[in-house]
Amino acid sequence: MSSTRFHKLAWIILAAPIAAAGQPALAQSADGPLVKREFLFEVPGYKTQNQGGQTMNMYFHYRYNSGIAEADIPNYEDLRSHALKFMDAVDPAKNPYWETLNQQLCTELKDGFPIEAITCQLLVYPDNRPGLPYEPGYHGTIHTIGDIAPLAILPPPPP
Repeated sequence: MSSTRFHKLAWIILAAPIAAAGQPALAQSADGPLVKREFLFEVPGYKTQNQGGQTMNMYFHYRYNSGIAEADIPNYEDLRSHALKFMDAVDPAKNPYWETLNQQLCTELKDGFPIEAITCQLLVYPDNRPGLPYEPGYHGTIHTIGDIAPLAILPPPPP
């Protein structure tokens, strides 16, 4: 085997695991690469009555159904409105866990819109109000449905 041919073969063998360990390649169809269409939005500073009246940021990242027609893409404001109505309807007397709310909300969005995968993050602000449990830092929950990387948005740095 010639030296040049050996180097090319060694490069292919070494590069193949690196490519496999990275992000998945786009699937190929008979017409070319499969296009994945995604969207991300934030609802900042939402004030909820849950758990003593907390403030949070909500983040949503989703992938539309494969092959979705341009006319079928929902306006993100519809998903945002749904999320706000959902959170406004939470019964503070039941004091549900953030994880429970996030799972229910994320599932409703996935089932109610042409979405094949979604990840939702609720990031609750620190809280040191008198009469409530002291919560010194940001905290929250991430819920993911389908083949999409989970969100992991970090809070802003302290002042």
